[in-house]
Parts: sequence; C-alpha cells; structure tokens
Amino acid sequence: MRTNYPLNCWYVAALSDEVGDGLLARRLLGKHVVLYRRASGEVVALEDRCVHRAYPLSEGRLDGDRLVCGYHGFSYEPDGCLADVPSQENVPPGARVEAYPIVETAPFIWIWLGEPRAAALRPPPRVPWYLDGSGWTSSTEVVRVEANYLLLHEHYLDLTDVFVTRPEMVPPDIQQLPPLDEVEISERSVAYTRTTQPSRLAPWESAITGLPEETVAIRREEGTFVSPALHTQHYAIDVVDGKSYELLRIHGFTPESPGATHVFLQLARNYAGAEDTITEYLRIMFHEWALRNATILETIQRRLDEPGARRRGINVKADRAALRARRIAMDMVDDETSRFTAN
Repeated sequence: MRTNYPLNCWYVAALSDEVGDGLLARRLLGKHVVLYRRASGEVVALEDRCVHRAYPLSEGRLDGDRLVCGYHGFSYEPDGCLADVPSQENVPPGARVEAYPIVETAPFIWIWLGEPRAAALRPPPRVPWYLDGSGWTSSTEVVRVEANYLLLHEHYLDLTDVFVTRPEMVPPDIQQLPPLDEVEISERSVAYTRTTQPSRLAPWESAITGLPEETVAIRREEGTFVSPALHTQHYAIDVVDGKSYELLRIHGFTPESPGATHVFLQLARNYAGAEDTITEYLRIMFHEWALRNATILETIQRRLDEPGARRRGINVKADRAALRARRIAMDMVDDETSRFTAN
C-alpha cells in the first residue's frame, strides 16, 4: 500500500526525557523501533525485532551498551550487529538488525528511517525563533492521534475553526480572522502570516500576561510547514504602546502508520520564565485544545476510511497554505517512488 508520507525525512522519534535507563518501543512510519541510551548518554535506535524468532527486542534488557533479547538471550551491539548467541560459540556472519541514524537536539530526538546514505545530506530542521532556547521557557508532551499526519498539518495551517471549536480563545472584538497577510512558499516549506485588528484581551490572554482584559493589543500569527515532520506556530500579543508577549508551539508530527500519528509538542514563551503558574496554565489549556483537535481529526479519519468514501472535499481561500503543504509532501513521496522504480 502506498503511503502519503516520505521516508527520506527527519522525524521526531521521542522526547529527550522519554529515553532514559530503560527501553522505549515505538512504531514509526510503519516500522517497529526500540530506543535506548548508551552509558555515554548517546541515543541508539534499532529495529525492534530479533533476527532469530522476531521477538521484540524492547521486551529484553540492557547489558552495558548491548541489547539482550528476552527470548533466547541473543545480544546486539549499538550498531545492530549480533554480538552473542548463548547456545553456541560462533555468531552467524553478517547477522544484524537495522540501526537508524539519530540526532538529539533537546527536547527532540530525531530519527532517519529512509535511505541511510541520504541522512547526512539533510540535517534535522531547526526552528528560526528558538535556536538556542535562551530567554524561552517551555513544556513538552506527547499525544497519539488516530488520524493521518496530513490531516494534522492541514488543521494547524488553518485556524479559522477556532470560532466554532474554541470560541473562548477568540479576543472579544474579533468577529472573524482577517485574510492571510502573505503565504510564502519554497521548495520544501510553506509559511503564512496574519495580523489582527486591535482588540481587548481574551480571558486566557489576560491570565497568561497578567494584564487587565480591557488592555488593547494586536496579534501576529505566523504558521510554518517546516517539513512533513514539523509544524511551528508563532503567536505574539503586541500590546498597543507596550511590550510583546510571544508564544511558540512546535509540533513534531511523526506517522505511526497511515492512520495514526505521534504528536510531539513543545510550548514555549519568551516572558515570565520563572512563573510556574503560567507554565501550568498554558500546559493545561493547550493539552485540552490538542485533545479536542484530536477528537475532531479522528472523527474525520474514520469517515474517510469508510468504504466508498469521497477522499477530498471542496477547498476555500483559507486552505491555501494547507493545500501547498500537502502538495510538497506528495511531491516528496512521488520523488522517492520514482527513484525506487528507476533502481
């Protein structure tokens, strides 16, 4: 079955704090992967399947830097090579499991599941507003959504649903979102910007800034499809004749399969870094928002999966960025398919 996600792309495999002293099993792009840390702290990602009887290696244990299968005790080096077979002296030559390239840039652990030689040519994406983390306070979480990853990209590239799904988020003087100021398109990314008219603060904006609800501000919104694996949203509350309060949401979208996606979320702000109450308020608010979005997208996915279902609906102006992002992802898939066929 042809999937709609490219393999030659860096995806988030886990958050840094998910991989500790034990083994973490995760299905990524249809592949079963086990992650762990070496004694040095370096993250290892191996195919989660023993070469002997296909037992999951994630059900085994660590012996130093080696991973020992929990069935017959076969052990593997961090590079995937079979190191020991307890029932015999020799190890079958060439026996190994797949080892996947990993790059850790906290809070994300990136994995490459495509053509191994191509990994070094494309480093994992970086977030332009958040290069070193200085001055930013953040929280993270992981959510699993039973929907295709492109449905998530399309959702977060068009936030006009907020008037229906989360009306309490909308500032009180705004009746509809203004048209996009600009949609910038490159070969592999899509970005849009939007600026609202001056408006009083919504209750949640007042809560996170400490300003009275009567305060008037302009909102700047920037959304970017950085790659099939990453979406960022920058939201700034610019107080008229005052300071700017900026929020950054970084979404790592990693397909588990065509019908399920791991969402790795980092939420950051550039003010009041020591205020734990603000961190917790934002964490709870966006967690609830993510769950509500997941419910909507999972409902859509179930409808799309019905026999004879029409795959696509009509499009409107607000879909410009989402449509282009889908086209970029599908062009990458088509390019990989054509190369595979040529070989």
